[in-house]
Amino acid sequence: MQPAPAGDSPPYLSLAITAYNEAERLPPTLTHALDFLTAQGYPFEVVLNDDGSRDDTAAVAERIGARFPGAVRVLRSVRNQGKGAGLRNAILATRGKVVLFSDADFSTPIEELPRLLASLNAGAHIVIGSRVQPDGTDMRRSQPLYRQLFGKAFRILRGSVTVRGVKDTQSGFKLFIGDVARELFAESVIRSIIFDVEVLYLAQQRGYHIAEVPVQWTNAGGSRMRVTLGHALLVFWDTMRIPWVHRRPPRP
Repeated sequence: MQPAPAGDSPPYLSLAITAYNEAERLPPTLTHALDFLTAQGYPFEVVLNDDGSRDDTAAVAERIGARFPGAVRVLRSVRNQGKGAGLRNAILATRGKVVLFSDADFSTPIEELPRLLASLNAGAHIVIGSRVQPDGTDMRRSQPLYRQLFGKAFRILRGSVTVRGVKDTQSGFKLFIGDVARELFAESVIRSIIFDVEVLYLAQQRGYHIAEVPVQWTNAGGSRMRVTLGHALLVFWDTMRIPWVHRRPPRP
């Protein structure tokens, strides 16, 4: 076991997670991720933000963390702020030289991490674990039809006004150079699930290299996302307003 070192020496990798009412799902997923990271041989930390859960998410995470001394920090939000805000809290608390964020359900298995690390080490600043495969197969097609249609409409809008050239902006498995992650999330303001688009938009504005690596992905049950008219309007509004929120010239 190599937990995050004490003092000023940062760990090599930080895993950032935001969780809302995930007390039942965390024991197998978080434990497995910790077992995997322990076996890698480099110092790491896990920063989990409990985003105002109504269940025992924070307590469960702390119990799991107790089995891995020094490796897990649990942050608590008093109220539910949204996925973007929750992940921002977690990432800004990280210290790693590289930062991975993952959905709490680990729909993309943690075993895909080495492939993303290889791409980061080859020169990328951000690596997306893409659900679009080399042959063009889109693993998101296993989602319910209403989510597929919603996603298609969103991708058309996104490509028109914000992020271009990225196939899977909404992947819940992304790896960053640590300082890049903290820089971008420090400037993010979107609290909804569109935070990914905002962060990638900022990255492109600053000239950061974004790579995509095809990964395995499973449509985990129990999704917290419900596509309602109000939700759809919020998504489209947040996407449209990103360029206006961040009016600044690209980094030279």
